[in-house]
Amino acid sequence: MRTRLLLTSLFAAFAFSPLCYGGEIPATARTFLSGHCIDCHGSVEPEAGLNLTAIDANLADEKTLAKWIAIHDRVQAGEMPPEESTQPVESERRQFLNSLKQPLATADEKSSEVMLRRLNRREYEYTVCDLFSIDVDVKDMLPEDGSSHGFTTVGESLSISTEQMEAYLAAADVIFDATIGPPKPPTSQLRTDLLTDNVPSYLKDKKIRIMDDGIVMFNRNQAAGKFSDLSTKQPGLYRVKIRAKAFQSDRPLSVSVHVGDVITNRRGKHLVGYFDVHPGDDWTIIEFTDRFDRYDAFEVKPYGTSLGYKSDANTTTIPGVKVGETEIEGPLNPVWPPESRAKLLDGIDPTKATVSDIERILTRVLPQLFRRDATQSEIAAYVGLANEVLAKKRPWIDGLKVSLKAALCSPEFLFLEEPSEGELSDVALASRLSYMLWRSLPDEELLALAEQNRLGEPQVLRDQVERMLADKKAERFVTDFTGQWLELYEIDFTEPDGSLYPEYDELLRMSMLEETHRFFEKILTENLSVSNFIDSDWLIINERLATLYDIDGVESVELREVKLPSDSLRGGLLTQASILKVTANGTNTSPVLRGTWVLERIVGKPAPPPPSNVAAVEPDTRGAKTLRELLAKHRDDPSCARCHDAIDPPGFALESFDVIGGYRDWYRSLTSGDRVKATYGPAGVKRVAYRKGLDVDPTGELKGRGRFSDIRQFKELLMQDPDQITHCLIEKLLVFGTGRELSFSDRDEVDRLVAAVRADGNGLRTLLHHVTQSEVFQSP
Repeated sequence: MRTRLLLTSLFAAFAFSPLCYGGEIPATARTFLSGHCIDCHGSVEPEAGLNLTAIDANLADEKTLAKWIAIHDRVQAGEMPPEESTQPVESERRQFLNSLKQPLATADEKSSEVMLRRLNRREYEYTVCDLFSIDVDVKDMLPEDGSSHGFTTVGESLSISTEQMEAYLAAADVIFDATIGPPKPPTSQLRTDLLTDNVPSYLKDKKIRIMDDGIVMFNRNQAAGKFSDLSTKQPGLYRVKIRAKAFQSDRPLSVSVHVGDVITNRRGKHLVGYFDVHPGDDWTIIEFTDRFDRYDAFEVKPYGTSLGYKSDANTTTIPGVKVGETEIEGPLNPVWPPESRAKLLDGIDPTKATVSDIERILTRVLPQLFRRDATQSEIAAYVGLANEVLAKKRPWIDGLKVSLKAALCSPEFLFLEEPSEGELSDVALASRLSYMLWRSLPDEELLALAEQNRLGEPQVLRDQVERMLADKKAERFVTDFTGQWLELYEIDFTEPDGSLYPEYDELLRMSMLEETHRFFEKILTENLSVSNFIDSDWLIINERLATLYDIDGVESVELREVKLPSDSLRGGLLTQASILKVTANGTNTSPVLRGTWVLERIVGKPAPPPPSNVAAVEPDTRGAKTLRELLAKHRDDPSCARCHDAIDPPGFALESFDVIGGYRDWYRSLTSGDRVKATYGPAGVKRVAYRKGLDVDPTGELKGRGRFSDIRQFKELLMQDPDQITHCLIEKLLVFGTGRELSFSDRDEVDRLVAAVRADGNGLRTLLHHVTQSEVFQSP
């Protein structure tokens, strides 16, 4: 008792002395901490290394401010004082928080710095493609972007390096050449051939069935679908038409189509898509347009069928895919000059043009590149670069290229210009809005409103958001925001072990991503409640996902909305295969990884990083112990228990789902357990290699809300506080859209937005409108 009185006295006299530290912490806060926190945080070895008898009270210091914000948040969350200690009355706690709130917000606002935000790789590519009306892949020429708070749009993580500038120079060459186009129009050609002429001789015996009007393939890896005789002789855009039908089947079958070096696969290939082909007398026409490089070809493979090693294609009765006549036409370039060239040159003949024509082009293009008016001195500087080239008797087109190349590498293009304080100008707001919803530069209508200083008017801004969401370019927002918010871009970070998860394939991967994109898109388009992200009574799936989810009655590769039964475990984001895939590795799942993901991405309350001296908890790959058992021992350490009490429950709830999103009652093992009598593959002809491991335990307790026995009950507990997903989404959208971390001084505005969205029905589209109308979005 005497020790406590002494420490309390020292704490009050020294740590908060106005004479020493300027008196920035109110007296009520000093009294609260002296009475409730000094026992643990005033000793020689204070808890968590926080010694309140030595903490500075000068909030102008960044580290000191961070400590005080952490103290505020721990008290607000009820984590301090700890449960075993005597708790302050609620009015006392509230008074403490209110007394700290304003000083912390003021200090935070004064210390906040606005960092110029560079266009990230995707924004760069979208911008040049939209600006010059071209289709080029230049993002992969640029170095990987840094990430902060889960997003690659945050200014503090988007630095510039020498390597990056060299990459921009190389990308500018590609952009200009694609814009100008080839020197003369290519000659279009039409190639038509029957597949029977393309069948390799080694496949003609028993592997495929050759018929008068085509061939029938029964195996998903059937090499007969590689049309080497139809390979392209020059790069360009080609139109392909394939005639196919389901053979010996009373229901549609599916095929995949790839384009590229399908013969040797040395240069790689890419997926065009999966298509349904129907039974009957009529052919199903698969038609697509894609870019081919020189000597590229395409291949068609059946999906969901398998002939069997000893079967004969000429006598088998199993379903197959019949492919008939194919056509390939190209390179396609029906208009000369190309749209991109005509748009840039605007009637100027390069063989007769002068430097004044370059000036005319730059006067038109630079304001688009800079997303604002270009000054005469800026235009003159770029014209000067072109003049230097022309003075050396080089072609006029080279002079234009040098000037545009310099503009594409300029800070005015690469960075979004925003003021360091005050409010955004309408022109800056136009860029911020456009790069949020279109991931690209603002169009003429948006800039015109900005130049009239009308974009900041609430109704005008609302109308523009609606117009932009209706545009096809808004698909980029859906893909890019979900790709970063939900970490869908990490879908290929690990590859499921083929022995443990032999059913994982390309179609499943593609379907996973498309399900989540379409799910988000539907909630946004129809302004459904954001609570659907936690739980929904509908899914958007195809046959491949329905098989994984054990849902009957869904056929075809096309995704469609499916109503879920009331007792289904599925619904919402947490049980979607894409989410379950990105929160696991290729072999096993971890409640820690999945729990951390839920806290960060759905609940919006990230767990602090583990202490550096605590080893990570890894599952026993031999199946001897479950990770739950290992985590129970891990929580014996009080410093670990505090975080794991929040992290582990959502991870345990998701243990009923494996690495690829399938439901499970037990873990798969390769080394121990009973053998599993199951097959897999298109026709279920291969026996699985995994064994039945230990049983899954998806039970747990969500602190302060109750126990759950499975993911269904866990989602019900989450739904007790629907504001948490609203709050999380608002924060994520603001970071994504503004390109900066939210700070303590933004919290009141975020809380106001949560209340406003709730009052307006909690719809996602409504939420987006509130975000774009907010003070945070319209400020630097």
